Amino acid sequence: MPQLAVLCILACLGAAPAGQTASLDPKTVPSGVAPAPGSLDFAASLNELGIAAARRGELAQAEELFLQALALQRQLAPTGREEAMTRIYLGNIAHQRGDLVAAEESFRRAIGLLERVNPDDAELARALSRLGVLERDRGDLDLAEAHIRQGLAIRQKIKPESLDVSGSLQNLGFIAQARGDWEAAEEYFRLALAIRQKLAPGSGFVAESLGNLGMILWHQGDLAKADEFLRGSLAIHEQRDPASRNTTSAWIQRGKIAVGREDLALAEELFTRALAGLDKSSPGGLETADAAEGLGVVSLQRGDLRRAEELFRRALAISEAREPDGEGLGILLNELGRVHRQAGRLAMATESLCRAIDVLDRQRRNLGGTMEQRATFGRKTAELYRDCLAAHVDEGRLDEAFQTLERGRARSFLDLLAERGLDRTDDLPPDLARERRQVDGEYDHVQAALAGLGQNVAGDEANRLRVRLQELRFQQKEVAAKVRRAAPRAALADPQPVDLTAARQTLDPGTVLAAWSVGRDRSFLLVVQPQGAAGSGLEIYPIPVGELALRQRIGAFRDLLQRADPDPALADQARALYDLLLRPADARIAGASRLLLSPDGPLHALPFAALIRNGRFLAEHLPTHTVLSATVYAELRKNRRAGSAAFPVELAAFGDPSYPPSATDPALAPEIRAATGRGLDLTPVPATRTEVSGIASLFPGARLFLGTEATEETATSIGKGVRYLHFACHGLLDARSPLRSALALAIPSRPDEGRDNGLLQAWEIIDRVRLDADLVTLSACNSAMGPEMGGEGLLGLTRAFQVAGARSVLASLWSVADVSTTDLMQRFYRHLRSGLAKDEALRAAQIELIHSSRFSHPFHWAAFELTGDWR
Repeated sequence: MPQLAVLCILACLGAAPAGQTASLDPKTVPSGVAPAPGSLDFAASLNELGIAAARRGELAQAEELFLQALALQRQLAPTGREEAMTRIYLGNIAHQRGDLVAAEESFRRAIGLLERVNPDDAELARALSRLGVLERDRGDLDLAEAHIRQGLAIRQKIKPESLDVSGSLQNLGFIAQARGDWEAAEEYFRLALAIRQKLAPGSGFVAESLGNLGMILWHQGDLAKADEFLRGSLAIHEQRDPASRNTTSAWIQRGKIAVGREDLALAEELFTRALAGLDKSSPGGLETADAAEGLGVVSLQRGDLRRAEELFRRALAISEAREPDGEGLGILLNELGRVHRQAGRLAMATESLCRAIDVLDRQRRNLGGTMEQRATFGRKTAELYRDCLAAHVDEGRLDEAFQTLERGRARSFLDLLAERGLDRTDDLPPDLARERRQVDGEYDHVQAALAGLGQNVAGDEANRLRVRLQELRFQQKEVAAKVRRAAPRAALADPQPVDLTAARQTLDPGTVLAAWSVGRDRSFLLVVQPQGAAGSGLEIYPIPVGELALRQRIGAFRDLLQRADPDPALADQARALYDLLLRPADARIAGASRLLLSPDGPLHALPFAALIRNGRFLAEHLPTHTVLSATVYAELRKNRRAGSAAFPVELAAFGDPSYPPSATDPALAPEIRAATGRGLDLTPVPATRTEVSGIASLFPGARLFLGTEATEETATSIGKGVRYLHFACHGLLDARSPLRSALALAIPSRPDEGRDNGLLQAWEIIDRVRLDADLVTLSACNSAMGPEMGGEGLLGLTRAFQVAGARSVLASLWSVADVSTTDLMQRFYRHLRSGLAKDEALRAAQIELIHSSRFSHPFHWAAFELTGDWR
C-alpha cells in the first residue's frame, strides 16, 4: 500500500506511526490514492494495516484494526467473503494470545461463511488449515488431520504445487511429529521444502522447512545433520529479519540441538536470547514456554535445581493455559517431577510424574491416525509411564505401580481388539467393497513405485510417494470407519486397564505373571500371583540396569545363539540373563505351573525358553507364553471357547507356495518386485510341504493348500470355522513400515486384474481377515519380530493375527532352519493333538529336541514363542 495512503487511513483513525504526523486531511489526498472511508476498500486497507501490526507483534493494535474492518464489512456486505477473511485474521490473533475458544469460534464462523459462498475457495482452505493447527495445539490430532487434509484437497485442486500446498503438507508433518511418527513427519517436511525451494528460494518459507527438518533429525538422534539444517534456517531468518518471531523460533530449535550435543553454554545463550524477545512480544505464548523449558533443561543438567524448577513452573503455567491436553504439558510435568526426585521430594515427584501420564491418557483419546501412528505415540511416551511407575515404587505404593504399568501398555492394540467383533466383510454394500479394493490396490501400486526408485530413496519423487502412502493410509482409515458404520454390530466398549485385583482374577490357577518395566537407568520386575495365593499377590524387584545396557546384553546373546555353535559363552550368558531378570522371583517360579511373560523394550526379542535356571533351560522347568499386558490377557480370555466346542475344520495349512523362477521377471506384479527389493526371499521352500503334510496327517478332514493353491485369496477368506491355522512359507519383516510385513503365499507369474498379488501383508490381515481360531502358527523367519513401539510392544504379523481373531500366535524370533523347524512343528502338533495345552505342547516338543542328537542347540528349538492364551 502506498505510504501516502497509509497515512491517510491512519489520519482517519486518529493514529499514526511513531515519528509521523496524523494531521493529514484525507480530503486533500488525490483521488485514487486512498480508499474512501466507510467503504469495503477502506475495510480491506484496515486489514492490511492489521496484518502489518500483527507481524510487528502489536496484537492489540492489530485486533482493533480487524474489528473496525469487521464492523464495516458486516454493515456493507454481511455474510460475505470479506467478513470471513477478517474473522480468520481475528482467529489468528486470538490463537497467538492463547484464547483457543475465541480463535475456534472465529475460524468456524469463517468456514461457515465461505462454504456457502464457494466450497473451493482458497480462503476456505486457509480457515480449515488454521482450525486444524488450533486443534493440533489443543491435542485433538484426529480432528486436526481431517481439517488440514480437507484444506489440502482444496489447495491441490486450485494449484497442485503452490506455497499454500506446502503449508498444508507442513501442518500434516507437525501432526505426524506430535504422534511421534518421525519418518512420516520427515517425508511431509521434505516434500514441503522441495516446493518452497522451487517457488521461493532463499525465503522465510525455505528457512522454516529447514528448521522443521532439523528438529525431526534431532528427534531421530542425528544431531550433526540436525544442526546443519538449523544453521541454514537461522542464517536465512537472521538475514531477512533478525528480530522476527521466525528468528526467535530458530534460536529455540538450535538451543535444543545444543542441549543434545551437550553444548550447554551455546544452548543457554540461544534460549536466553529467544526468551528476552518473546517476553516483549508474546509473554504468554507457547514459544515462550518452549524457551523457558529449554533453559530449565540446561539448569537441570547443570544441577541447578532451584533455577530449573522456577523455569519449568513458568513454562508449565503457560502450557496449562494454552494446551491443557497437549503432549508438551505432559513433558513439562515429567521434567518438574525429575527435579523433585533429584531434590529428594518423593511425594511431589510422584504427583508431577503421574500427572504427566494423566495428560497423555487424555491426549490418547483424541490421537486418531493409523494403527502405526498410534503405536508410535506409545513408543514416544513410554518413558513417562515408566517414570511414574518408578516413583510409585520409590514410595512403596506397589498397587499403583502395577496400575501404571497397565496404563502404559498396548492401548492402541486394545482399541483394535475392542473393534474386532465388527464384521467388516459380511453384508457390505457393493460400492463400499469396491472403494476399499480401489484404495488398497492403489496403496500396493504406490509401494511398488517407491521401491522401483532403487537407490534414489531420498529424492523428491520418493518423498512424494511416501506422502501419498500417508494419504492412502488416511483413506483406508476413513473406509474402515464407513465399514464399521455399515457393519451389523456396534463396537465394543473401550477396554480399560485392569487393576491388581482384576489381574489376579484373570490369571489361571498356577500361573505366575512376570512383567518388566525397562527404564533409562533402572528397571523393575513385577511378579503377580493368581487370586488365592498367599500375601498381597504382587512383588516388585529392582533390576540395576537400564535400557541401553540391557539391549546390548540381549543383542550379544542373540548373536551367539543364532550362530548355532557350541560356544561356552552362550550358556554363561543364558545363566547371567536368568539371574538378572528372573532370579529375584525364583521362589515364585519354582511353585508355578506356567509362566506368563510380559516383556518391555529389548526383552521382546529375548528367547526366555533358552535362559538357564539351575543348570537346565527354562523350557525344561515349566511352559511359558507371552502377552503385551494383563489387560490384553483379560481381553483374550473373554474369547475362550466354552467347553470343547467342535470346529468345522480342525486344521487348515498353507505350505510350499509356488514362487516365480525369477524375482526380477517384469511380468510380476510391481508390488512383488518392490517387496524383493525390501528383502523378500522367493527361493522355493519344499521342506514346508513335508512340514504341513505331516501336520495335516494328524487331523482328519484337515484342509491343505500347497503350491498354486496356497493363495492369498484363500487365506483371507478362510473364515471363522478353523481351529488351527498354519502357514509355512517365506516371511518379510519391514522395520520401516511394520504393517507392510508379510507372508509370501503363492505368487502368480502374471497376475490377473483385480486379483491379489500373493503377498499377505499385516495391514491386510487386520482389515480383511476374520478368524475365530485357537491358534495361528507362522512357520516363517522373524515372524514374531517387528519394530519396538514402547508400551505397544512389537508391531507386525503376530499383532495383526491377534487383531484378526487368533487367541494365540506361535511365531519366530529369528531366521529359522527349514529341517529343524519341520521337526519341531510336527512334534508340537502331535502333542497338541494328544490333548496337551498349547504351551505344554510347545514345551514338550522343545524338550524332545533338547535331548536329541541333531537339534539340541537352542537355535533350533528356542526361536518360536507362544503369544496369547495358553489354552
